Amino acid sequence: MKSDHNWLVAAFMVVVLMGASLGTCFWPSDDSEEGFSVSGSVIGLSSYNQPKTDMVAEDLFDHGAELGATFTITTEGGVYHDAILFEEYQGIFMYDIFVNIETDGYVSIGCVGELITADEGSEITLTYTGTSERYQKETQYTKGYTDVRSDYPSDEVFANFYEVTGGDLKDDILYRSFSSLYAPEKQSRSTYVNDLAEEAGIQYLIALSYNDKSVKDATDRLDGHCITLCKEGKYVAPSMGYLYIQQKEKTKLVMESILDNDGAYLVHCNVGRDRTGFVILLLQALCNCTPDEMKECEAAAFCNLYNIDVGSKEYETVVDCTYTRNMYFIAYPEKISDVFEIDWDTVNVDSVDTYSAAYSFCTDYLGLTDEEVSGIQQKLCG
Repeated sequence: MKSDHNWLVAAFMVVVLMGASLGTCFWPSDDSEEGFSVSGSVIGLSSYNQPKTDMVAEDLFDHGAELGATFTITTEGGVYHDAILFEEYQGIFMYDIFVNIETDGYVSIGCVGELITADEGSEITLTYTGTSERYQKETQYTKGYTDVRSDYPSDEVFANFYEVTGGDLKDDILYRSFSSLYAPEKQSRSTYVNDLAEEAGIQYLIALSYNDKSVKDATDRLDGHCITLCKEGKYVAPSMGYLYIQQKEKTKLVMESILDNDGAYLVHCNVGRDRTGFVILLLQALCNCTPDEMKECEAAAFCNLYNIDVGSKEYETVVDCTYTRNMYFIAYPEKISDVFEIDWDTVNVDSVDTYSAAYSFCTDYLGLTDEEVSGIQQKLCG
């Protein structure tokens, strides 16, 4: 009897151990330590001019965290939820709160569209809360990006150069692109932009991310159609930063420049994506473009840059994180100061009257007169 009992116990233990082993193989689990926290001090500013800490990537990875993990950021001045862990700012959309791993391995914190302020030497705590569902859907939408022309189907796609169409917009009046003012040895796309701008008959350049000094630096050493326009004074350079949604005077300056100059117009920032997308969306809405036309235009920049297929999961994520977020602020500019409080997963702009929202944004928020808005529409729509 005792021998039989021992045999049964031994057999039971074997079954338990095998079950545990098979469970590990076939039922994946989140190996991250539940709710772990890591703290560090601010040592300066990141490349986004937001707090950079003395924490390094290993401080997070050693606890089992992976890219796409979410954290609560606690500073001495505030608490910020649902920050997504990225590396070298890959996968960030406007208004995302992030924990970024810089190129040197140190960890920075921030938000695209709003500053998170923390004094040098102050303490930052990151508390793990889970994983980002949105990140899992698009999983590094930037993975298809290269600087090689042959990796893209045309010069236009490589240069992210395309006409903005739809609504009441005139033909051949409004375009967007990658920057035309980069030195070719730094970014060869600029040469293609200049050539395509000449073919399209561009008469006025809206260089959102540049100022007069950086434009002059470019014109002193570069050649091309857009360079010539700049030399002739046919440009505006409002120095619009990544906090663009809050820089209403710079947006107003862009709108006034369209009123004061004839097109065709070319709008770009650095890559022709976020800042460009916001300005173009405002102009499209003002020109009676439909939501579908605006969504397609917003997403096209990402498709061009990152070889994203229309209709893919990445495409749907791009539309949701660009059109939806920018149109929300055009429709509700009073929410611009509440970036940290907005749950983007619950925001829906399907019911927004996009034309009325854009008109009100220009008059009530930017401070343009009805006559000025009408003049801009005549320039773009005839």
